[in-house]
Amino acid sequence: MTADMLRVIVAVEGVLLLCLDFRSFVYRKITEGMGLGWGCFAFILILLGAVPGLSDWCRVLPKEAYPAFLLLSVSVLLGAFRISCTISQLVRKNREIAMHVSLLNQENERILHEMKELWERENEKKDTVCH
Repeated sequence: MTADMLRVIVAVEGVLLLCLDFRSFVYRKITEGMGLGWGCFAFILILLGAVPGLSDWCRVLPKEAYPAFLLLSVSVLLGAFRISCTISQLVRKNREIAMHVSLLNQENERILHEMKELWERENEKKDTVCH
């Protein structure tokens, strides 16, 4: 495996990560901010693999380390992306629960106000009956 092949594979990793990011965003598995961050990271991977001047990093690695590097980089990228998706879903659920709590608080305030009005009416009726 040559350094040029490693560059191509890194660029392909970037394209696949960009596609995965877009698909996750469309299906609402990742939030906008995290999706944008992963999209930028995928674009950087594409640049690192495609632009010859930016790909001097692959010449530093020994050729025997290329398969291990690729396996490790793909594993770390997919693991981190999966964690980001999970965090995004939790953030969405948290936001939804906060909206439900807010609505319940408003309903509680309305019910308390109605009860107070009913209580005051009952007290007025008792006062007029007693006098």
